[in-house]
Amino acid sequence: MRNLLSSSVIIALLAGCTSVTSETLNNAQIEAIQDRVEERYPNLSSSQQTAITELVVRAVDNMVFVEGGSFMMGEFGVPCEPGSTELCNADFSPDNDYAHKVTLDDYYLSKFETTLSDFDLYREIMGRTPYAPELRAREDRQHLFQLDLPAWTKTWQEAKDYCVWLGELANRPFNLPSEAQWEFAARNRGKNVLYATNNGEYTPGVYTPPDDGPAKMRPVDSFPPNPLGIHNLTSNSAEWTLDWYSETYYQESPEMNPTGPSTGETKVIRSGGYRTASPNKTTILRDHVNPVEEHYYESLGFRCGQTHTR
Repeated sequence: MRNLLSSSVIIALLAGCTSVTSETLNNAQIEAIQDRVEERYPNLSSSQQTAITELVVRAVDNMVFVEGGSFMMGEFGVPCEPGSTELCNADFSPDNDYAHKVTLDDYYLSKFETTLSDFDLYREIMGRTPYAPELRAREDRQHLFQLDLPAWTKTWQEAKDYCVWLGELANRPFNLPSEAQWEFAARNRGKNVLYATNNGEYTPGVYTPPDDGPAKMRPVDSFPPNPLGIHNLTSNSAEWTLDWYSETYYQESPEMNPTGPSTGETKVIRSGGYRTASPNKTTILRDHVNPVEEHYYESLGFRCGQTHTR
């Protein structure tokens, strides 16, 4: 927990003042964030303003640069048998079978899924009551609410709003990642990588959760990142993306920076989440859910991305 929350944001008391420091931002940039926080929330206590500043700086520090490029998005096939030259589908879903060329500009993607702690702070600042209050009150359910677990979500809009809010305070174009951005990063810049682990293999208990224990959420930094430095793109929380879903979109997608259909009924989620069967937690797996779910779900989270500006 200490490595996750305070390696990039360190609070030091200097001459009676609270100073927030960063691995990537200089003092002037941090002070600009602090000024924006104080201007937007003048009635909050200094400790709350500092907590928001920490959160924003941490979000910036956690962004991983992803150099853009072209790749064939969708089903790329795997050997039907070890050593075979014949390729079979790697994924059971038919709506990603249409491999299509996608070209992406440079962008950023958070190395971590949004944590419960950070999302709780955002919701508190927005004046919202904690979700799942009955469960939070139970001693035998405290393990579900560890601060470094992925955030629970109910609506796509609230996840998007969180990212945009961070971006406004950071003065950076934050948003949910597009489905194409998510897959490109999971596949280590579009390579034919089936699992988004540090070596492309699914090894339970080493690079991913063990198969012989209870299925549960893990802290967002539990396992080694993929080669780009991004954690848990395979098996933890299913993740919202920016895109509306269409079963025919892969056949209709533009090549340049696709962001999904203009309208739809459901939103694309990626990763599958910890409840998905182990072999199916692939980099090409896609699913879709209603943009407003019935409850807050622990297995439905998100991470933020950022458009690269030169």
